[in-house]
Amino acid sequence: MKNIYLVNYSVKGIKTLDELVSLSFYKKTITRNPDTQDYNIKGIYGMNGSGKSAIISSVDILRNILVDAAYLNNPIVQKNLEAIINKKLGELYIQADYMIKGANDPVLFKYMVTLSKDNTGRYVISREQLSFRRALSKSESMAVLFDVADGELVSAYTDEGGDEFYTDILNKTMNLLSTASVSSIFNKKFLDTKSNIPPKTKSVLWIGIFGLFAFGRRLHVYLDQSDDHTEYVAFNSLKSYLDSENYNDEFDSMINNLRDMDNDFLNVLTIRGNRVLKSLYGQYEETISKLYEFLHIFKSDLREIEIDKKENKDFWVCDLVMVYDGYKIHTEYESTGIKKLIKLFAYINEMVRGGIVFIDELDSNLHDVYLCALLEYLMEYGQGQLCFTTHNVGPMDVLKQHKKSIDFLSENHKIYPWTTNGNYSPSKLYRNGMIEGSPFNVDATDFISIFGAGAEDE
Repeated sequence: MKNIYLVNYSVKGIKTLDELVSLSFYKKTITRNPDTQDYNIKGIYGMNGSGKSAIISSVDILRNILVDAAYLNNPIVQKNLEAIINKKLGELYIQADYMIKGANDPVLFKYMVTLSKDNTGRYVISREQLSFRRALSKSESMAVLFDVADGELVSAYTDEGGDEFYTDILNKTMNLLSTASVSSIFNKKFLDTKSNIPPKTKSVLWIGIFGLFAFGRRLHVYLDQSDDHTEYVAFNSLKSYLDSENYNDEFDSMINNLRDMDNDFLNVLTIRGNRVLKSLYGQYEETISKLYEFLHIFKSDLREIEIDKKENKDFWVCDLVMVYDGYKIHTEYESTGIKKLIKLFAYINEMVRGGIVFIDELDSNLHDVYLCALLEYLMEYGQGQLCFTTHNVGPMDVLKQHKKSIDFLSENHKIYPWTTNGNYSPSKLYRNGMIEGSPFNVDATDFISIFGAGAEDE
């Protein structure tokens, strides 16, 4: 395994999820050298509207909270949260348990965060807590590393030599903790500076918060276009702002920053208009070369990918052109499946290198033969984790080879993990409605009353 691994994830209060939904990614017993390779992939199955995409969306929110101190100050984010946070609960609760493997024994961390409205009607962090314990000790209770309530640092773990850092972080997070997480402020105030931090300040608290930020950096989320509401919210907000007298370039920049948020720390290739620093153009060419090798598996007639670049100050603005025998085509006019593979390339590459990747509707526009082959490769060689939602039962028989790799999400938002049952095939049981919580009760005759029984003989 790489040094950070997601063990459990729980969420409630997003879209239709008004009860706690929990996903388990590893066994209960953690050893000194955890063997996570058999647990590195999970597929989430469920009927339409069961809440699969809501889970993925919540991970995206968690990631942004952990790494971006300006996230909750963005009005587009606020409008999006207003739309997707469960109306019944009025708040979003997320808990992530992860372990970090260093030079010594692995350490288990539990991070909890709650978003709710303040007295101005904006969503803020009303509670945030990070706890830890040695992963090998079952009896050892979790020690609180820090606890934030209503924008104030209520308590923090201090050890010998850690008082100086505690005082420092207390001062630098003052009046900021309702709109930004401890880890994102830590990055901005302590890591994202030119000054080096003296070794003596690297207390347990320092290391724990740094590990939390690193965990956030390791998370990457791909949302299917139908569930990525950024464009919709941004367009409507921009339209209303244009109609007012307060429109300015700053707001326009805010929207662009939001749209780029998912690409932070991950070189996601877009179909057109990739902005590449001139100093990094050599690396970009290498990435496109690897992209060609990847796409060539799916399209054997693809001969090359050309880069059409235009200069813009310190950047090259690059479009991709697909080269076939006798003709070329801009990626804009490629098939939907190929365009999706281009976008997924960076996420798959990140999982192989050790990232924790969540992908919504991985199967859409991908043939299940290719999908199964890709999953088999990632199960064997991927150093990170992949969790994805899907409706395609084809990969089930591939996934069942690993442990905790198939979860069924029922209509009432309960998780039913697949457990090996003799020689039974999960795909056959699922199709026949024999999986608990997934009783498919649709019959072909149900459509007769809507569309009729076909054309009558004349």
